Amino acid sequence: MKKALLIISILSVLVLGSCTRNHGDIGIWFGTWHVERITAGGTPVNVEGDYFFQFQNKVFRVSQVYGHEHLVESFGTWDEDGDKMTISFPDESVFYIEMPGLEAHNDFTVTTSSSRDVTFTKTATDGTAYSYHLKKAN
Repeated sequence: MKKALLIISILSVLVLGSCTRNHGDIGIWFGTWHVERITAGGTPVNVEGDYFFQFQNKVFRVSQVYGHEHLVESFGTWDEDGDKMTISFPDESVFYIEMPGLEAHNDFTVTTSSSRDVTFTKTATDGTAYSYHLKKAN
């Protein structure tokens, strides 16, 4: 009985202490970021609902939530190199999100970043300069 209790205790510690950040710490990016504001050419863009960016390992999720029951999401990959952030959606057939300026391949410049606030900028293929202001949601 004592041996079984010891095994259960060890397993409990292992399970409860497991990490949600597979393959290491990705710094400030881990978690959910609310896209608070988007500008195009310096002009604020009105959008329906709320957009969220989520980062884990090399997986990226963008979602749009509006109303009480509507969710649209797309999954891709991300990579960071200094102040450069690349977000790509390699399978365009499942790239459903219609977020202003977001394309199948995005090369962002991180113009400001902290553990709570981030600003991305990019120039879309049509030449429009976009800016995305994000705030950490969790």
